[in-house]
Amino acid sequence: MMFVWFLLIGIVVYLLFAKSGKPLSGWVKSGETPEDILTKRFVNGEITEEEYKKMQKIIRE
Repeated sequence: MMFVWFLLIGIVVYLLFAKSGKPLSGWVKSGETPEDILTKRFVNGEITEEEYKKMQKIIRE
């Protein structure tokens, strides 16, 4: 009976990941550093210059 529950839970988890449309390989580290990501967000206008400098200071500490 316990095996049936594990199997059922496994199937549900698999379907959630399969239906999400997001590949599991997307969870792997992209090779970008936190500073690269921060700079990209600043350039794209997602954060202000003040936020950029504040976060940059936090990263470097």
